[in-house]
Amino acid sequence: MDIQEVKKIANLAKLNLTDDEITKFAPQLSEILTYVKKLEEVNTENVTPTLHATSDLKNRFQVLEKDSEKVKTADLLKNAKFSKDNYVQTEAVFK
Repeated sequence: MDIQEVKKIANLAKLNLTDDEITKFAPQLSEILTYVKKLEEVNTENVTPTLHATSDLKNRFQVLEKDSEKVKTADLLKNAKFSKDNYVQTEAVFK
C-alpha cells in the first residue's frame, strides 16, 4: 500500500495523520490486507454462517420461581438517594 492510498483512507476515516504516521501505517496496512487475502483462500463451503460470535451462549441469570422472590419497586426505591416516577434517579453523567 502506498502513501497516497493511506492518505485517502485516512481522509475517508476523517483521521488527521502526520507524515510520520502515514509512513508508519503504510506497511502495516499492507500486511493486514495480505493476511485478509490469505483468509479469502480458506474453504468455508461446509461452515455454518454465524451471525454473532457468541450466539451459542445461554442466559446465565438465575430464574426466579416465585413472584415473592422478586424485589419490589418500593423496597428498591427506598434505598435510592433520589427517585422520580418509580425510577432511580442519578446525577447527570454528561453535563
